[in-house]
Amino acid sequence: MGRLPRRGPRLNYAIWHNYSVQADGAYIPIKGSRIYYETLGEGEPLLLLHGGFGTVEDFASQTPVLAKHFKVVAFERPGHGHTADTDEPFSYATMTEYTAGLIEALKLGASNVVGWSDGAIVALLLAITRPDLVKRLVSVSGCFNTNSLTPQTLNWIKSSTQESFRKDAAMLVKRYDEASPDGPAHFPVVFEKTKRLWLNEPDIPKEDLAKIRSPTFVMAGDRDGIAAEHTLELFRSIKGAQMCVIPGTTHALLSEKPDATNRAILEFLLTDGEARN
Repeated sequence: MGRLPRRGPRLNYAIWHNYSVQADGAYIPIKGSRIYYETLGEGEPLLLLHGGFGTVEDFASQTPVLAKHFKVVAFERPGHGHTADTDEPFSYATMTEYTAGLIEALKLGASNVVGWSDGAIVALLLAITRPDLVKRLVSVSGCFNTNSLTPQTLNWIKSSTQESFRKDAAMLVKRYDEASPDGPAHFPVVFEKTKRLWLNEPDIPKEDLAKIRSPTFVMAGDRDGIAAEHTLELFRSIKGAQMCVIPGTTHALLSEKPDATNRAILEFLLTDGEARN
C-alpha cells in the first residue's frame, strides 16, 4: 500500500447542546485496508465502535461529552463511512481483528471500549479474544446470538430490500452515499453483506461471555430491537456486570436520550475500578 495522507476529512458534529466540536480525522493502514478514524480529547483512550451501516456520527451526541474526560478514538470499519469495502463478506470476527489492529497501530494499549449495536458485538468479542486490549467495556444494544431480536425486528430484516431500506433508513443511506469512497453504486453490495451478517451472526457461546474479566456495563432501550430477555441474559452471563435500561427509548437510544445515556456511561467509566475476578 502506498503512502497515506496524514489528514483525512474533518467532520463537524452538530450537537443538540447548542455547540459543535471538530474531531481530527486521519487514515491508517490496517490489514491491507485504509481505515478512517477520528480523535478528540485527552486522557485514557476510549474507543467508540459504530453500528451496522454506521459511521463515527453514530456517537455524535456522545463524543463531545466523553472527550471532556477521555481521549476519544472512533473509526470506521471497511464498507462503512470513509473506509472502502473489501471483497470479504462481513463477519464480526473480522471486524474484531480490525479493531484490535487499530488499537495496536495507534499504540493505545488497554482501552475503554464503547460499542453500539454491531459495535457492541465487536466489543464483546474483543474482550473475549484480546482481554489485554480492553480496560472497561460498555455494550449498548448488543447481543450474542441470532435469537436476540424481537419478532418485529427479525421480520423487518428478513423482508427488507435495498429499496425498502433506503426508505426506512434514509439517513444511514445518505451518510453512506456521501462518505463512501466506493460511491453510492456500491451500496447494494454493502446492503446484502449486512443483511446476511445480521441473519447469521453472532454466535458467541455463553461460556465465552463468562470469560470476560473487564468491568462491563450492559445498556439497552426498554423498546429496543434486542429483546429485553436477551439483554438480561447477556448481563447475567458476564460476571460482575452492571446493567442499565433507558426508559422510553428504542435501538436508537444514544440519540433519543443522549443526556441519560451519557450520564450512565460516564458514571460507569469514571467510578468503576478494577476488573472483577
